[in-house]
Amino acid sequence: MIDLMETPAHERRQVEDYLRSESGDDFEIEHVEKLTSEYVLGQQYDVWDAHTSDGRWWLITNPLNLYSQDQIKSMDIALSFHIGLMSRMMASRPHPAARQGAWVLEVTRRLDVAAQSLERAKEVEDFQSVGMRLRETLLSLAAKLAGLGYQTDAGAADLQQGNFKAWASVCAEAVAAGSSAQHLRGLLKALSEKTWNYVAWLTHARSAGRPDAQIALSAVSQTIEAFIVAVNRHRLGAPQRCSVCASYQLRAEHVSDGAWMKVCEACGWETTAETAPSVDDHDLTGEDREAEEAGEQPALEGECVEPQDFGIYMSPNQARAVLEQASSRAADKSVQEDWANPFAFFFPEDASLADVHRIAYTTFIHDPAGGAELAYSCAEAACVNPAHAQEIPLPDETRWMCGIVEKVTCRPGQLEVHISTYGNGSWRVFVDHMMLDRYGLGDASSLTERVVFFTQPDDHGQVRLLPVQRRTDYAGGSPVVGWLDPPSL
Repeated sequence: MIDLMETPAHERRQVEDYLRSESGDDFEIEHVEKLTSEYVLGQQYDVWDAHTSDGRWWLITNPLNLYSQDQIKSMDIALSFHIGLMSRMMASRPHPAARQGAWVLEVTRRLDVAAQSLERAKEVEDFQSVGMRLRETLLSLAAKLAGLGYQTDAGAADLQQGNFKAWASVCAEAVAAGSSAQHLRGLLKALSEKTWNYVAWLTHARSAGRPDAQIALSAVSQTIEAFIVAVNRHRLGAPQRCSVCASYQLRAEHVSDGAWMKVCEACGWETTAETAPSVDDHDLTGEDREAEEAGEQPALEGECVEPQDFGIYMSPNQARAVLEQASSRAADKSVQEDWANPFAFFFPEDASLADVHRIAYTTFIHDPAGGAELAYSCAEAACVNPAHAQEIPLPDETRWMCGIVEKVTCRPGQLEVHISTYGNGSWRVFVDHMMLDRYGLGDASSLTERVVFFTQPDDHGQVRLLPVQRRTDYAGGSPVVGWLDPPSL
């Protein structure tokens, strides 16, 4: 026999409201009782037994759903079915990491590239290359932390963008300020410094092996995760607590039209709460909310607009469907292993993929010219605001050649790229190191065995080169300038 659990009044009220919302006008509730609470993978599931005029029901929380006891006799079977069903539903929804901010996308992509490189590594040079990729990952993290605008009292304007340890220290001082966060601040500083030193050692270690690279990958992953959580903790601020028992288990409960109560799930304390914001209003600024109430579009000039705010360009339902489809596709690696473009969205009505830059530009400006790319004058890599965009036409050149990169040699200031073509021999082209950042390549080794298009050299020995790779730096167009001889000679 099941021992009945204590049934708090606010929980019973929530269950009864849910039952009425799922039933007709003649519906009556005869008896509601909580039977048990189970914890599975850190989630709490409460099981309720409800006797109603329409029969008996299992009601299971997180989220709340009901199941007929005529169809599922056993409470354990109902609970197992509910957990499996909810797990599949949650897997198809956008991952919470997607809402953490576009600033982490490049960092996590570089980390994934390093992990894939480790899987293929066999010799000491391969493991050193993993160290190089991880080093570039930490430098990307430093650049993104610098872009978040964190400063100390002494300022950070003079710090070099590539100084990872210095920027990590600045960010740690900002997101973990005060005596109450001194241990978190110390952890972030120590973790970033020790991780950077270990990765630097791995890059040059002549005896490096797979365990060394695995340790480095784990340390970098832990460092990135620590900073992501610390930044989010700083942005969210201190969580609210119950005034009676100091519990964090507070939630808003709707009790009547326009009225909300703040309820503590630990002790049952209740108080009047402010009206809960709607989902559509959650990310709107005051000016944007006033514009929406007046039936106007929010102003485009000014702040950058990132992909997660794409809803200002579409109806809420259409934007939500687009984002959910894209996130679901990204999570399903069996569909597309290398799905990595955060700006491409899937439209189910015609099974098409479109780039959000071009959709926004077409909607508010005009169709981009044929053969033109969109570049963004702002410094935010994730911006899709059409007011910040300009059209850059591809080079008007008809003598493009196609080749394979056979070898890349790192020179001071340039990369020496050896390209083999069919019918046009081999070419040696010098390009700037910044080319790697424009295409999001971890290091020079990522260029080898890659298809490239390049023009015939002009009278000054200059060529335009296009790797077959999606650019990640949208500040300029795809073509990069190359020379048959290094510019310094």
